[in-house]
Amino acid sequence: MSQQVVSSAFDAQYQRVFEAAGCKTQVELADFLEVRQSSVSDAKRRQSIPAEWRVKLYEKNRINPEWILRGEGGKYLIPTDAELPKSHVVRVTEVRPPQECSVQELFSEMVRRVLREPDLETVQKEVADTWMQVKKPDGEA
Repeated sequence: MSQQVVSSAFDAQYQRVFEAAGCKTQVELADFLEVRQSSVSDAKRRQSIPAEWRVKLYEKNRINPEWILRGEGGKYLIPTDAELPKSHVVRVTEVRPPQECSVQELFSEMVRRVLREPDLETVQKEVADTWMQVKKPDGEA
């Protein structure tokens, strides 16, 4: 792997650490992580985020360590016993697109459906129609 690719990957990780900690300077980050400022400088020089930092970010802010390393997955991890915030009700219907539908067309349709103002009668009809298509008549296995 080239030095430039490694540097770019590290720079992205380094920025995610600052974002996760809510810090703008190395001194602020060192205070947040409860390490010396020289440790932050050493990590930057070595181009390596210490595992202890990822653990500290998880403990303090529930930051996903994989998000720090790769920028993948959710930024936050929520313990299974945590009380989740109440969200508004979203009704989802499973409607399978035709085989010839492109990924872009599918994505556009999903965005269109999410952004439109819900018409509850239409949603109920769509759910009922989909349910009727999936439900097997009595007696069929």
